[in-house]
Amino acid sequence: RGERIPKAVRKISLPGPDCSWKQGAPAFFRLRPGRRPPCPGHFLESRFLAPLGITQDALARALGISRRRVNELVRGKRAITPDTALRLALLFHLEPAFWLGLQMQWDLYRECMAAVESTALPRLSGPGKPDR
Repeated sequence: RGERIPKAVRKISLPGPDCSWKQGAPAFFRLRPGRRPPCPGHFLESRFLAPLGITQDALARALGISRRRVNELVRGKRAITPDTALRLALLFHLEPAFWLGLQMQWDLYRECMAAVESTALPRLSGPGKPDR
């Protein structure tokens, strides 16, 4: 007969673009309507740079990185790497995992949105059903 696929696994599917995001989506897809995780660079700018009056140039000098790299972080064009997370953590007295967590949530959100909008979503096929 072949290997049986557990019932819970057979029901996993990504929600379509018209999904209400309330039911039927895996837990990591569930977001409150209209909510998305913050872009790490925007979070850095709005929660640290602006309130503390720190310019991108001053941040770049304090971190020992280029102004271009800071600008790309703030604009969302560059991801926070472990190296950058460590530098930010030392400067702002936070854990590097905080910055990496922000980046991971942002990356996962973007990948989920891309998968939902894609027309070629991966699906699990049950026993006796051909793979598509």
